[in-house]
Amino acid sequence: MDNFRITALGRRFGLSRSTLLYYDRIGLLRPSGRSEADYRLYSYADCDRLARICAFREAGISLDDIAHLLDADAPHGPILERRLREVGQAMTALKAQQRVIAGMLRTAASGPDAAGLDRTLWLELQRACGLNAAALNRWHTEFECRAPAAHHAFLLRLGLSEKEAIQVRMLTRNIENNTMSMHYFFELFEGLPRQGPGCEEATLQALRRLNHLPANAVVLDIGCGSGLQTLTLARELKTKILAIDNHPPLLRRLDQAAREAGLGVETQEMSMIDMPFASEHFDLLWAEGSIFIIGLARGLQDFRKYLKPGGYLAFTEMCWFEADPPAEIRAYLDRVYPDIRSMAKICELAQENGYALVDSFKMPTSAWWDDYYTPMLARIQSLKGKNAGISEAEAVYAACEEEVAMYSRHSASYGYGFFIMQKR
Repeated sequence: MDNFRITALGRRFGLSRSTLLYYDRIGLLRPSGRSEADYRLYSYADCDRLARICAFREAGISLDDIAHLLDADAPHGPILERRLREVGQAMTALKAQQRVIAGMLRTAASGPDAAGLDRTLWLELQRACGLNAAALNRWHTEFECRAPAAHHAFLLRLGLSEKEAIQVRMLTRNIENNTMSMHYFFELFEGLPRQGPGCEEATLQALRRLNHLPANAVVLDIGCGSGLQTLTLARELKTKILAIDNHPPLLRRLDQAAREAGLGVETQEMSMIDMPFASEHFDLLWAEGSIFIIGLARGLQDFRKYLKPGGYLAFTEMCWFEADPPAEIRAYLDRVYPDIRSMAKICELAQENGYALVDSFKMPTSAWWDDYYTPMLARIQSLKGKNAGISEAEAVYAACEEEVAMYSRHSASYGYGFFIMQKR
């Protein structure tokens, strides 16, 4: 075969079609020709060029630098020497992290209460081993990627509050600066109608799937936030809703809204981790936009014990809508939410943990914009003037604006799914 189509080329090098299209778009690897049906055709020379690209990528060289390296007239030495220095620095940082973790394991061997590892000791170990803010950020990012539940438990062990632990996990920022970052994070999110994607239309659609929910059902809304969905549950189910969250200002907002609407809602400040309820107590657990905090796998396992036989769990979770999403959004979500799965994989995981699937559906894009992103962007603009020049605040705003921009460009590839499960 003298030419390769893009799919065949991707299989040959283990690359996705979207990656090769991206390389074409930035001019890194353009096809030598087109078929009569206008399919991209790649020659053996193109294959050789792609082999070099893959080799450079394996060495961790950026695409911009690879473009220069592929230019026969450009000097290669400076780029390769710089990358060699970067690798050496990374190895030094990894060795420092290895020493820190080994010390932590030795200290922890006598048991969690005797370990004595707190925030102060952790920071002292960090400085002693030469871990700067960037290295610690990478450490937290990798920990979150590999074991989110263990990462959360580790942060609590350091003496952080649960809200601080969640903030470190979401922004993977240096814990020395976390107190100030938390202030600006909550200053932004407390003022929003919702603290994550959601809409009444989706809540009602999920409620309609609960065909065998008893009258006067015992219902728990986990991680309720400001509670727009809690009010809908109370109004539609005509039963008292117990709503828990770990941030009192949001609970106070919900209390006031429920009183004004004359709805039965009881709020409690409580963590979703190790909830103090009796086993098989609830007919319905509701978790819109919150199960990610504990981690989907652990949430499915832990929540199940609180459900009566045949009880329902309704939750939302971010998921892939495409099998082969564009490289840009895949790289972004690999960084900020590596636990993302397809809707089918989420259903499989729930079934493996003792649930039967009742229904699942994609949440509309309006769930992201109407009560979440649109008011978020407006509030960021108002807060930027108030907090101008404050680096912690600007970092929070930049992270949120990047998230909005990514969703704006790639909403066809990912979003929130609504899942309704029944305990088997």
